[in-house]
Amino acid sequence: MPVPTTLSVGARTPIDGAEFISFVNSPINLDFYNSTFDATIQKVTLYLWIWQGAQNRTLGSPNYILKKDKVSASDKRITLEISSLIKSEINPKFVYNTFDSPAVSGQATFYQCQVEVESEEVIEQSTGNTYLATLGYRWDYEQNFYSDNNLVARYGSFGFQMPVNLKFNPRIHDYQTQDFDFTKSVATATTDNLIIKTPITPTDAQEQCTRDSTLIVYLDKRGLFEMFTPHGKVVIDSKIENQITNKSYRNPNGVDNSFNPSKVKNSIDATQSYTINTGNLLEGDGQVIEEILLSPLVYLIRFKGDINAVTTIGITVDNTFVTIDDTIITIDSVTVTDEKIGQFNIHQQIPVVVTDSAFLRKTRLNDKVEINYTIKMETTTNKILDIK
Repeated sequence: MPVPTTLSVGARTPIDGAEFISFVNSPINLDFYNSTFDATIQKVTLYLWIWQGAQNRTLGSPNYILKKDKVSASDKRITLEISSLIKSEINPKFVYNTFDSPAVSGQATFYQCQVEVESEEVIEQSTGNTYLATLGYRWDYEQNFYSDNNLVARYGSFGFQMPVNLKFNPRIHDYQTQDFDFTKSVATATTDNLIIKTPITPTDAQEQCTRDSTLIVYLDKRGLFEMFTPHGKVVIDSKIENQITNKSYRNPNGVDNSFNPSKVKNSIDATQSYTINTGNLLEGDGQVIEEILLSPLVYLIRFKGDINAVTTIGITVDNTFVTIDDTIITIDSVTVTDEKIGQFNIHQQIPVVVTDSAFLRKTRLNDKVEINYTIKMETTTNKILDIK
């Protein structure tokens, strides 16, 4: 059969339920069989389209063509795993904004398949549904055949859905949470607007000030950005690795050792580490900590401590990454308004990797009121700028 040259818009289906969300940090196993479900099946050819932007954009030839023969003569189905192909196309971006809500993009991609199932005497063709994929994952118990596990629900690392009651720092502005929007049609859906940002307005009971203020932003189990505010102490240290070599001189007898060094330090690599205590939590809050430890992408937002004291005129940012002309991240003439007075001003966004290799779950029975965790993380770059 000829390779298809496009995926028609009419063949695409709306993302109108959780069953059309895929998490590519868990396997995506596709099962194929012929209409009679018998051992006459011989081969499967899969055409896979992956794309970002508008769901109804014009597409060309498939990104991938996969072919697989059955293994045993008695096989009635052929399975293909495609998560790794889709995962490489997803590149989440998060930029914390001093003056407005964070800029977020690139968290998802569409994919859709056409398949040809070849049996002994016939080839059957079909087109699957459109799916939205993120860098999320499923818990081990979320694969069974007798219950609805609500795959796009938040949390659940303890084996059950448990409530979470987090505290927020009143000096940190524009808290937000994310979720999927299942109301878009094929004509209006995009990979960005199918993920909605909802502002969080903490109540007085949810607010708690912190002396050394930080914010942890992470991709949760759904592949969506979430925020966690630690309220414990922060310890910062640096691990330094270097190479020390003897220095050579063309005239050794003319060297004055009182000011000429005989050894030099080369290839300095300084990795800064952060050990952050969460402060006291409720038992269910540990689900958030476990997700941070498992997250594929984590940012640490550090605040200098200064606050906005007066309103200011707008700023305009324009460079190759954050630009007024770019549709991904836009910051144009944003002002410090009255509601930003009293909140943090200067911040630093740091990509980090969490280095904890174990998670000990704490409970009221075992730990009484002393439920808190320590999160260890390292920066992803040398503290001395060495990007070439």
